[in-house]
Amino acid sequence: MGRPFGLGLRSQLMLALLVAFGAAFVLLSLVTARLDERENVEEQRTRAAVLAQALALGVGSRGEELSEESIASMVGEGIVEGVEIHGDEDSLRTWGEIHGDPDATLTTASGVELRVWVPASGSSDAARRSLFLFYLGLTAATVLLLSYVLLTYFIVRPIDRLRLASERLAAGRLSTSAPVQGAAEVARLAATFNEMAALIRQDRAALQDRLEELERTTAELTTAQEQLVRSARLAAVGRLSAGVAHEIGNPLAAIRGLLDLMQTGDLGPDEEKEFVGRIQSEAERIHHTIRDLLDFSRNEPAQEGRLESSANLSEVVSDTIKLIDRQTRFRGIDLVLSLEDELPRVRGDHERLRQLLLNLLFNAADALGGKGRIDVRTANGTGVVRLIVEDDGPGIDGDILRQVFDPFVTTKAPGQGTGLGLAVCHTIVEGLGGSIEAANREQGGAAFEVRLRAAT
Repeated sequence: MGRPFGLGLRSQLMLALLVAFGAAFVLLSLVTARLDERENVEEQRTRAAVLAQALALGVGSRGEELSEESIASMVGEGIVEGVEIHGDEDSLRTWGEIHGDPDATLTTASGVELRVWVPASGSSDAARRSLFLFYLGLTAATVLLLSYVLLTYFIVRPIDRLRLASERLAAGRLSTSAPVQGAAEVARLAATFNEMAALIRQDRAALQDRLEELERTTAELTTAQEQLVRSARLAAVGRLSAGVAHEIGNPLAAIRGLLDLMQTGDLGPDEEKEFVGRIQSEAERIHHTIRDLLDFSRNEPAQEGRLESSANLSEVVSDTIKLIDRQTRFRGIDLVLSLEDELPRVRGDHERLRQLLLNLLFNAADALGGKGRIDVRTANGTGVVRLIVEDDGPGIDGDILRQVFDPFVTTKAPGQGTGLGLAVCHTIVEGLGGSIEAANREQGGAAFEVRLRAAT
């Protein structure tokens, strides 16, 4: 539902003009009526004075020389309303209607006071006033009509075209332009709008090019990140293989010895059955070791699937410890687990989380030099699950603590590390929407805390 905007520009201007002309019309009417009234009073007094002077010529000493018939005729014809004469002996003679103050008072040389009342002549003035107001209203209507036409042509219509062009531009039609018409200010506004639309088109094209470039760069970075993680995984497989070689060699040596004993032919049926079972057990041991290595080194699922999948972090820790607990580098290290019960599942796939923990354990083992203690703890937070790996080694040098997750940052001697293990950990955790932090413990050693988002 569209927003109500009220009256348009043309309606508001016409309403303002109508109110202004209406107020002017009322004021002019009042002023005209007042002026006509004053003019009528002055004219009435002038006529009364002239009549009084004419009558004074025949008044005499006591007003007896005035003709009754003449004054009665003047009253009847409406020339005067009333006449009153006061003589020297306070004699009084009146003709017509006497009311109010006289319009004219005249005292003759003989001492006779003559008072005259004349009728008001308002009919012709009212007609003249009505005619004046009529022409005034006609003029106002003409001005309003011309104002409407001029406003429509020079202002309202160009602004309306500009409004339509703005709506089309807001709707995404960037090729829109407004016609440069109307008054100078409106025409300049339309020209400015066209310049703005051209700039928007240029910015839109530049933004589109930049977006495409960013998409290409993002795709390249994603590929490079996947290759980095894959390379780190293969490197971890190599390091695991070096430690697991004897785990495969030991059962193979046992199998070879058992087969040599069986080939002598000196064994009884029960002993041969026992040897076959032992050979099968050692072969299963080799099979499980190889399967764990293959599972760890296989390709990860697509990035979209990682956030949708979930894993049991306790199982991840258990499987990872099972994978390394027989390694030579961990034989002198005391691995202590403290796993909280009933942890919620976390976002991410099992294999990727195992690679994360394996890299942290390798890093701790390298820092300990084969002897010491590593604590692996899990804890439930608010919407997150915490994984903490701590060691009692020398800790992390303060100069590189802030950049410990940067690629190729390492304190190991040349040839003993690539500096990619912790960088891969950081990449894995961020890809799962979590966070990882490194710090030195007060009692010595390093601590890495991983916060993984709980699966919904």
